[in-house]
Amino acid sequence: MLFDCEALLGSQPCGGLDCALWGKSEGLPPGVVYPLVGHLLDVAAVAWWAWDLHLVDLQRRVLVAGMGLDPDRVEDSERARALLACWAGWHDVGKIGGFQRKDAEAYEFLHGYDPLDAGVVSSHGHVTHLFLAHALPALGYDADGGGLALASPARRVAQMLAGHHGRYPAPPSRRALRSAAIRDRELGGGEWDRQRRLHLAAVADAVERPAAPPMLSAEAAVLATEVVVLADWLASQERYVEAQLHAIGEAGGGSLEGHWDRAMKAAPALIDDAGLLVPQWKETPLT
Repeated sequence: MLFDCEALLGSQPCGGLDCALWGKSEGLPPGVVYPLVGHLLDVAAVAWWAWDLHLVDLQRRVLVAGMGLDPDRVEDSERARALLACWAGWHDVGKIGGFQRKDAEAYEFLHGYDPLDAGVVSSHGHVTHLFLAHALPALGYDADGGGLALASPARRVAQMLAGHHGRYPAPPSRRALRSAAIRDRELGGGEWDRQRRLHLAAVADAVERPAAPPMLSAEAAVLATEVVVLADWLASQERYVEAQLHAIGEAGGGSLEGHWDRAMKAAPALIDDAGLLVPQWKETPLT
């Protein structure tokens, strides 16, 4: 049977967030899927802890400065870590769309969505890219960048997250960015679009809604991509996903906050078990 999505959200879903939208199914028992929002929060939690446990001080400073913030201010470093975790959690928002058809049984449980154009086959990376490039300016991300649109924070974050499988895609066309009709055809409009925005909000809420950065340098974007790829890989391990599903069942449901707490508690062990903690050097006598 399909995973009971209401068990994750409780009786009051997060502003209408649809937990029937799935993020993981491969390797799970037949008919079982893992809610997308659960996976997004899992990845955000790993990225949060990667800041302390995986990155060295110089890398953190590159990220903070690359976001236009002050590496010597504690508040700016905390904001940069929250932003990194937030972006990591947004990486798979493009799965809200045609990707859902990849599991025909789970797709049947989705209700209230506009039919998707069968003639359009878009990767979830492309959907993430086009959606975020259009949606992030409304969340305070500069889309102009002093006339260099492709270097603006909105466009750079969109491209960065579209490349979370290791290859940055070509930017979407200006026509697609400007035309709601084209976007709806490629991404799915109506409830598809609303759910993408609700999933962004759920992740942002978990990390206390950090304000958008004034900039994002290419160096910082590349380094942030590494953390996103790492966090996604660690949180996608079948044994971890199954453990999260089991924990949800053991807890008898709960809330998004409860799931976030579980993810935050589990993340350090994921990084440690993979041997990805910052190396600790010790002096050894030569004699």
